[in-house]
Amino acid sequence: MNPKAEDKNSELKGHEIVTFSRLALSLANDYESIYYINANDDSYVEYGASGEDKNLTVLSLGDDFFKDVTFNVPRVVYEDDREDFLKAFEKKNMLSQIEDGRSFMHNYRLVKDGNIVYYQLKAIRGSGIDSSFIIVGVKNVDEQVRRELIAAAESKIYGEISTALSSRYEVIYYIDTQTNRYTEYSSSDKYAKLGVSKKGEDFFTSAAVDIDRYIDPEDRERTRQMMNKQNLLEALNRTGAVSFTYRQLLDGRSQYVTMTVVRPMNDANRIIIGVMNVDSQIRREQAARVESETYGQIINALAKQYEVIYYVNLDNDHYQEFSASTNYSKLDIGEVGKDFFGDSQRNMKRDIYPEDYPVMAKAMEKQQFVSDLEQTGSTSITYRLMLEGRPQYVTLIAIRPEDDMHHVIVAVSNIDAAKQREMEFRAALGTAMDLANKDALTKVKNKHAYTQAAKELDEQSRQSDKEYAVIVMDINGLKHVNDTQGHHAGDEYIKASCHIICTVFKHSPVFRIGGDEFVVLLTGEDYENREQLLEYFKDIVISNMKKGLASLASGMATYDKGLDSGIESVFERADRAMYENKKMFKGMH
Repeated sequence: MNPKAEDKNSELKGHEIVTFSRLALSLANDYESIYYINANDDSYVEYGASGEDKNLTVLSLGDDFFKDVTFNVPRVVYEDDREDFLKAFEKKNMLSQIEDGRSFMHNYRLVKDGNIVYYQLKAIRGSGIDSSFIIVGVKNVDEQVRRELIAAAESKIYGEISTALSSRYEVIYYIDTQTNRYTEYSSSDKYAKLGVSKKGEDFFTSAAVDIDRYIDPEDRERTRQMMNKQNLLEALNRTGAVSFTYRQLLDGRSQYVTMTVVRPMNDANRIIIGVMNVDSQIRREQAARVESETYGQIINALAKQYEVIYYVNLDNDHYQEFSASTNYSKLDIGEVGKDFFGDSQRNMKRDIYPEDYPVMAKAMEKQQFVSDLEQTGSTSITYRLMLEGRPQYVTLIAIRPEDDMHHVIVAVSNIDAAKQREMEFRAALGTAMDLANKDALTKVKNKHAYTQAAKELDEQSRQSDKEYAVIVMDINGLKHVNDTQGHHAGDEYIKASCHIICTVFKHSPVFRIGGDEFVVLLTGEDYENREQLLEYFKDIVISNMKKGLASLASGMATYDKGLDSGIESVFERADRAMYENKKMFKGMH
């Protein structure tokens, strides 16, 4: 870095004795060069690692590190990054970043042989007797950054996929049920005009406000009960999916919409809500009722849209069956039975898909059936029937005719095609969201996922004193593997290192936040056993080190409410502990 570098052998010899013991911290085998700076007078020595054993050699020295930085930046740093680089490496700014033993990183681009290459500087300051010295490591991270850029582009694509999927619905909400935060995907100008934001902090609070503003007065209380968080999640746990219809004020008039709620595959902490405008369909059904003169005529009209309809007397359980489907029987008005609920229980054992039988058997007990009907005025249950030799999804809808408390109309509709589309939608959206947060090489979560998880954990700990620990890990010798065996071997080395982490901390989320850096967030069982797990991990690492296999340095810090302002300070302490652990491995090479 010194533009006036010259032979100062006598000075170099003096520096070798003083600095080499401290340079164990610099981990030179993972960096292209290391600067050892005296913070009192700004003098410095530049070291590099050479040879198979990565021995440190002195490359240059200078009298004023910060002055030489200013001189060299216009010559080698990419034009767009120069201003930020110079600001970051003003002495005052740099010292403020690394005070109290904290580390400081800065990413930038160099121009080498006409090509733009990504680099990273990492600075740490000694403590105790070493507090007057600063170590700055220079690392080539071009390969890692370009992979991350590709991953970011893929994440954007997955987001576009999610938005495209929302076109089948007026609006879709993607909700974290632990924090209540949500994202909206809207394909309808009608909903955009309602003023709902693209992202929000509390879906259920916002929904409660919107119900009073946008839901038809006659449907508000029923919708409010259904959209109560506890009620909604309980219904999801019972049936796997929830669907209900209500009236919403759109374009200045009340219109019918159907809300469908599902969980993404492999994600128990989130739900997806899709809202579809069904006003035309409902209006047609209402018109059919108005035109019918008797309940029998109502049933005949409905029978054209349903597989089978039952008109049931709740006083004596007598019923009439109407079917327009060859899957059941030809429409035969007048076919009757004397025990609707008893016949239903007997037929279910034969016709219902075995996995759905227990839920349906409970739902179709008369006492339970009537109780559900009295609470909401209607009942809707989705299950699978064995039709044409395979399980097909159907929906049973039960409603009471107006002004007749003695009868109920039960209609069964085949929704298999629509259900299959819904399942494909759920799987596609769940996969898109999952891929957007996954590291392509190791299949663990990526830096974007870590940022979200850390923020949520930080908020939980502040609100409820949630206990947690952070473990920071750094792969040993990855640069040496890449340099001597190629990047394919380096990728395998990264995957082998990740496998060790996932094997030991099997109950905790693992994140790859850099090319050779991982973070584990410990809560629950792993938090309680954190010391034993970390010791077990270190034993495996030492054994691997002796065998020439993948190994990692690690450091752990536990959240202390009185000490830590948030998760960032916990991470910093874990990072410092990792570098202390890294010293041991330097001596084992």
